[in-house]
Amino acid sequence: MGSLAFAILRRSFYLAVLPLAGLYVLVPLLFQTVPEFMQHAFFLNFVKVPFLDYTNLTYHGVAHLGRNFRLPEIGARVLCKGEEPVLGVWHVLPASLSRRLEAEIEAGTRKPLTDADYEALLDAESHGVVVYFHGNSFDRTNAHRVDLYNRLADLDFHVLAIDYRGYGDSTGFPSEDGLIEDAHFIYNYARARAPTKNIYVWGHSMGTGVSARFVAELSDLGIPPVGTVLESPFNNLHDVVTHHPLSRPYRWLGERFNRLIVDRWVDSGLVMHSDERIVKHKAPLLILHAADDHIIPVKLGKKLFEAADKAGVDVKYVEFEANLGLRHKFIHKAPHLADILKEFFQRCEAFTTSRKPTKRHEEVHIDA
Repeated sequence: MGSLAFAILRRSFYLAVLPLAGLYVLVPLLFQTVPEFMQHAFFLNFVKVPFLDYTNLTYHGVAHLGRNFRLPEIGARVLCKGEEPVLGVWHVLPASLSRRLEAEIEAGTRKPLTDADYEALLDAESHGVVVYFHGNSFDRTNAHRVDLYNRLADLDFHVLAIDYRGYGDSTGFPSEDGLIEDAHFIYNYARARAPTKNIYVWGHSMGTGVSARFVAELSDLGIPPVGTVLESPFNNLHDVVTHHPLSRPYRWLGERFNRLIVDRWVDSGLVMHSDERIVKHKAPLLILHAADDHIIPVKLGKKLFEAADKAGVDVKYVEFEANLGLRHKFIHKAPHLADILKEFFQRCEAFTTSRKPTKRHEEVHIDA
């Protein structure tokens, strides 16, 4: 009986451990031999819900009037197998404007909005336009992202939310240079159709890496956004990869882990050194991070804040304590978030005037 139990335990051990051991060896091997695997492993754009209807914003929880549209990247320099990508985009109207238009449509004094109407309304009454860049995996329909769109619309902002190339219903496949070009296309779209409005950039998780480089490039061009919000950010690729939960089995390799994994990503064109790029930002910056973030440790967001502060960027760092349970993607539910954003947006507006406020470097911790 004892030998039978031992045999069962041994078999169970092999069944549990051998697949993990094989994966442990297979992942570095794939990094060395299959470049496409490296990109997929970082961007996770293959993680998606199939057969989604992107045209019905209400079905996905958007609380205000909005539209789904396609943005072709005509003249794109970073092509996908020789073709220009086409991005899937949502435009969500500000709450007060949405309510007024809904009432007019219901009363029969206005026809349902057309695509041309939405484009014209982008420059209509509002506090401005927020261009949102999401993190890796899934798409613009994710519930936590939709809740943020609603909250920004409640503050009377237009929201433009894209899916990068290869995500959602956007065509092509992702690369760092490609995502940056996607960001330029949607930003230029907003500038062309909302010339009188302030434009803000909001990035979450991987989207903070996109935003940090993108805004640095805009600053070099002399056309920075009025302000930038980085939610749950990281300081650089090396640190975010080595601190990610999935890298835990490889950390004991030390410098060999860098050569096997991180360096291979860099060689493929994936850099995302936000701490180097953020020093070029020419507009106020707000960094939001949760102390209990289990994907990107809060210390990486703090390092990014320190890099911006050292470079003289106007920056405010807000850390939400662990007792709030906001983790990596629920900062949109944070207490006082609306007040934090209102204060930040007002400060950004002040920077557009001739009497700019004194630059600040402020750190705030919120626990209730």
